[in-house]
Amino acid sequence: MAGKRQQKRRIRWNIGMIVFLVIFIYVMINIISYFTKEKLTVYRVTKDEMTTTFSLTGIALRDESLLKASQNGYITYYVEEGKRVKKKGTLYILDKDGKVQETFADQAQALRGKGETLDNEEVQKKISEFYSIYSDSQFSDVYDLKYDLKNTILNLSENSIQEVIDAVSKKLGEDAFSTETSPASGAVAFYSDSFDGKSADDITESDFDQGTYRVTRYNSSDQVKKNNVVCRVAKSENWTVVVPLDKSQYDLLKDQDSVTVKFQADQKTAAAELEVKKKGNSYYGYLSLDDYVAQYLDVRYLDIDITLDSHEGLKIPNSAIVKKKFYQVPLEYISKGNDGQEEGFSVRITDDNGEVKVEQKDYTIYSRTEKYCYLDPEEVGENVVLQSMDSNDTYLVEKMKTLEGVYCTNQGYADFRVIQKTAQKDGYSIVEEGTSHGISLYDFIVLDSSTIDENQIIY
Repeated sequence: MAGKRQQKRRIRWNIGMIVFLVIFIYVMINIISYFTKEKLTVYRVTKDEMTTTFSLTGIALRDESLLKASQNGYITYYVEEGKRVKKKGTLYILDKDGKVQETFADQAQALRGKGETLDNEEVQKKISEFYSIYSDSQFSDVYDLKYDLKNTILNLSENSIQEVIDAVSKKLGEDAFSTETSPASGAVAFYSDSFDGKSADDITESDFDQGTYRVTRYNSSDQVKKNNVVCRVAKSENWTVVVPLDKSQYDLLKDQDSVTVKFQADQKTAAAELEVKKKGNSYYGYLSLDDYVAQYLDVRYLDIDITLDSHEGLKIPNSAIVKKKFYQVPLEYISKGNDGQEEGFSVRITDDNGEVKVEQKDYTIYSRTEKYCYLDPEEVGENVVLQSMDSNDTYLVEKMKTLEGVYCTNQGYADFRVIQKTAQKDGYSIVEEGTSHGISLYDFIVLDSSTIDENQIIY
């Protein structure tokens, strides 16, 4: 009927509806919590080997004698590049117009006709080596072969060279050319570059820019200028490779005395003594070698791999690592039981009457070094005084040190276990196996330590 007020229906609450509503709210809270909270993921500990390797480009510096042209003219080498020459052995001749070279060639040919035969095996070896690596895309290498063969053909024994020099001197006169002998025994190379005269300490960051590198290589019959470096003799097998480092590489290498070096060109390896330095904002490594100097004599920039010692142990992700503070206690405050085996601590306790007594406590030793052991502050408590077993000395436990560890989940809660890292690379670390209160192979640990608190129940 018109104007009649409609009465609202009231909800009648009972105990069943209240219980249902409470359960519904609880379920919804758990559902929301499940989808919003960060998921806990565990990782199974495995065993692995880790080798830290840096791929770098270094600058090679050798203990060399640099020989300069005494005059303008044409040069003829009488030793093959890369070969060793004895002290005072003939290296090259230099004449002003190049005509003397023809006379030298005639005299050398005459000697060969008398029994000084050409080393055909050496020539065949060079041709075979070239054929094995030749590519149409690198046709310019043919010219390098040409000059190598030319130097090989000119290469005579020292006695034969002297006979040629004497014969040409009689024919043309001693002033027609100059002869250069080696100041020391060693391997020879025929080039000059922007590093002539530089030492390892002279190398700066700009030197590693290969775009600014300048080199001049020489072959027999080339025209050279007075005072230009035309030959170099490596006086010893000792040489240095300088490499640029970043901060992380410097930090890893600064405690290393030696490393293994692999030359990427031919995969040869060698042991090298290592020294690292910081100069201004730059970091450098100095690799001292005593082998292969002749193999890389004509190379200034070397692509190398630096390998630190390999480390074998338990492999864990770095995201699992967490830090925790522990009490640091000198080892002399560890007491022994009557059997001399069980370890504990003698704790001085003062009662309400002021009397001091000593109680034995079996605190867990999480780690130890040559001087200290490390105890959990939550287990020990505050203001604890230890009594030495061998004297009346006491020690107030308060000094702390941070140790690294992981949360082990084997028992259903986040149990802190100490780790000892030996190497790390690519987001993983290798830790020692069998450490006190540590982890073992196939243990389960929390993958991301930031997602859980110590002693938190997992399941």
